[in-house]
Amino acid sequence: MQIVHAEDLPWAERQERHREGSLAFRNLFEGQEGDPNNFRLVLSKNSGEYKSPHHKHNFDQVRFCVRGAASIAPGKSLEEGDVGYFPEGVSYGPQDDKGGDRVTLVFQGGGASGLGYMSAGQLRRGTEELEKLGSFAGGRFTRTGETQSRDSYEAIWEHVMGRPIAYPDGRYEDPALIRTKAFAWREIAPGVALRALGAFTERGVRLDMLRVEPGARAITGEAGAMTLVFIVAGTGALGDAAQEGAYKGWTSLRLEAGETLRLCAAAHTEALVITLPWISRS
Repeated sequence: MQIVHAEDLPWAERQERHREGSLAFRNLFEGQEGDPNNFRLVLSKNSGEYKSPHHKHNFDQVRFCVRGAASIAPGKSLEEGDVGYFPEGVSYGPQDDKGGDRVTLVFQGGGASGLGYMSAGQLRRGTEELEKLGSFAGGRFTRTGETQSRDSYEAIWEHVMGRPIAYPDGRYEDPALIRTKAFAWREIAPGVALRALGAFTERGVRLDMLRVEPGARAITGEAGAMTLVFIVAGTGALGDAAQEGAYKGWTSLRLEAGETLRLCAAAHTEALVITLPWISRS
């Protein structure tokens, strides 16, 4: 099990050259470059304008709005406490955040198709190399001497991978915008309740909200799946606190397949749980 206390990390400001605007990040966890299960989990913050064009991914994305509101498309936003699931091959946007203080938990990782996920390092290197061959503007890339532009991420991906980008067929018409507060809590053990938000694609990606009352204990994690847990609010111990430590608001935990976690709440606790069944490398 890996534990990161996100509130203790500094914000790393980064200009998003392949999009419009700048974001600050707290990097939580990442996977292995080249693995179909590769992923990245970050906290993202922006207080100014941020724009991205209408686009789609060749990977899966989950966003949880921790604070503020985040634009998804004209007339659509994630409000505080909402979750968005953006499947590979499904278009959304354009995104146009005008201002305000927004903090979002963002998971990006390989989807059911097995196409994998380009790492943050590959994205950075690809961006730097393409800047020598052309320019980025408005979320699009144009090569020097050409007039036709294309989506910046697509251009970077093809430059890094050395082949045309491919998208799986969209399994859904649109991303799923999930209003978590509209879901009822279902008690699964004394003092422990679950909001089952949904399971997606043949992979079975599962999104849940977990609530643990003071003095109660919850167990999460399962065989054959990586589990990511983000403590939205609350305090308590992780199993035997003397050995595994304690948690607080914005503590993030990564469980590999077969690992389990006990949350022993000292104060009312709520957490987002992302369960990611293992994708075979074959």
